[in-house]
Amino acid sequence: MTSESQLSSHWSSGSYVDLVLAAVSMQVLFFSTALWIGISGQDFYQDNFLEIKHAMRIQFGLGWLMCILAGIGFSILPLIYDVIGFERTLMRVYVGMNVSGQIAISAGIVSGNLSIFHSFTTIGITLLSASLVCLWTPALTILKSKSENGKKVGPFSSAMGLFLPFIGIITIICWALRKELDGALDLSEHLLFELFFPLALVSIIISHINRRLDWQIIKSENTGKVFGIYASLLMLAILSKSLHNADDLSSRVSALLQLLPYLFIFIMLKPIKIISQIRNEKPYNKMVVAAVFWLPVVGIAAYLEMMKYVQTTDAMMSFYRWILMFGTAFQVFWGFTAYLHEDHKKTSLKGRKTQWFSLLTVNLGTLIIVYALLVSWQTGETQDSITRIGIAVFAITYFSITVYWIKETFICLYTWHKIPMFYDQYLAYPDQGSGYIDEN
Repeated sequence: MTSESQLSSHWSSGSYVDLVLAAVSMQVLFFSTALWIGISGQDFYQDNFLEIKHAMRIQFGLGWLMCILAGIGFSILPLIYDVIGFERTLMRVYVGMNVSGQIAISAGIVSGNLSIFHSFTTIGITLLSASLVCLWTPALTILKSKSENGKKVGPFSSAMGLFLPFIGIITIICWALRKELDGALDLSEHLLFELFFPLALVSIIISHINRRLDWQIIKSENTGKVFGIYASLLMLAILSKSLHNADDLSSRVSALLQLLPYLFIFIMLKPIKIISQIRNEKPYNKMVVAAVFWLPVVGIAAYLEMMKYVQTTDAMMSFYRWILMFGTAFQVFWGFTAYLHEDHKKTSLKGRKTQWFSLLTVNLGTLIIVYALLVSWQTGETQDSITRIGIAVFAITYFSITVYWIKETFICLYTWHKIPMFYDQYLAYPDQGSGYIDEN
């Protein structure tokens, strides 16, 4: 009985593997669906492009990308905050709803029938949104924790979980009101891609550099202030777009507000100190650190687009979102998870291998997107062909990441440990797991 109790107290440590496998599988489904749209040539996709584009973005953001984030949370937050692990049933419910939602959206899109598309997409978005609402209870558990270990990241980690239910509720409401309320779908995307994910990826960056590597780029007592300012700037940037569209705010002021959040957080992350640590040959994950240096480029791209210096079409995602989602978020999520995986394998910091192919291709793809932006700035024309090349390179990165995780989870001979190296120092009773209290 005691043994079962001890195991159950930290079962969720390492549960990222299940969620990563779900993310990898759905990543393939997502790209296959996008490829189907690109080669099918049916009028259905052209006539309903705005709704299909939104559905795929929600599938991307709330689907496999959110699976990775949830995997990180389930795996390490109970250890860091020293609370009893999240319920196994809850994780299964989350994975089931998330995967089912993504499958439903893809099925609706591939059907080529408007009625089926609306029905299946509504089901899919509802499932994805509801899966986020399910995470409310563990989010409150983390928020109420008094552990000193959480102070190195502060509200960047504890507040993220509280955003999830609201993101889910707003997403489904905006989809339901898309016909009655102009800009409803844009509001949903803004909150997801321009508020939540910028906060989440910076949270993981700080967790890796501040907590895991102990480089102290942001002092623990200052993380709350940095979070507050950064979140406020992101919300101002979103609000400024609405004010600009209503002719209540000039283009230049709105453009500056798009730039400020990313410039601010880049400065707060102390890039000079990061470079000095790299020169001292300190170990780190290269994908996570590379993502830091794309942050100001995201802001500059957002500034240029708001000023109408570059051109995009309805069929294209904005340049700054491509850079944000792949140059930063993609690298942060997959890089952090790979480093966590090495922690579970108890691989020495000096002995860790870089996923060079994935690192090079994702950054090459981002560079191509930046090149397309610069050409558009120079010519004043859209650059669909160059952007497609960048997307093709991202597809290669998708494939390499998929191969890596299949190899690591199915074709492996190493010993995998429940409690990862480094994190057991947070626990007063590592053998018993998080949340254990000695009653003697």
